[in-house]
Amino acid sequence: MRITQVDSLPVQYVSHDSNVEKRVFLKYGEVPHLSQFATATLKPGEQATLHHHDDMTETFHFLSGKAEVEVDGKVHLATAGTTVTVFPKEAHEIRNNGTEDVIMVYFGIVD
Repeated sequence: MRITQVDSLPVQYVSHDSNVEKRVFLKYGEVPHLSQFATATLKPGEQATLHHHDDMTETFHFLSGKAEVEVDGKVHLATAGTTVTVFPKEAHEIRNNGTEDVIMVYFGIVD
């Protein structure tokens, strides 16, 4: 068993965007097929830039703020309570064009 408090986790940065802060609850290899389980914060004006994963499904659950989520060229609005799942090879980007932080929890499952 493991119990984790988010405030006790060190701040890290998303590999494809060094300004996006994250805190990792579970990292790759700790649970079968899980690439990571983490929380991320996008400050106003920040984005997780367009990218895709060849062999990973990624799920984002939004806790606060308003984000634009672009998946394969289509833009969707995500607010608190929204969950977005992106499948392998789907290009995705998350943008905070608002005035408050966007906070989300997310995880990736590797095929």
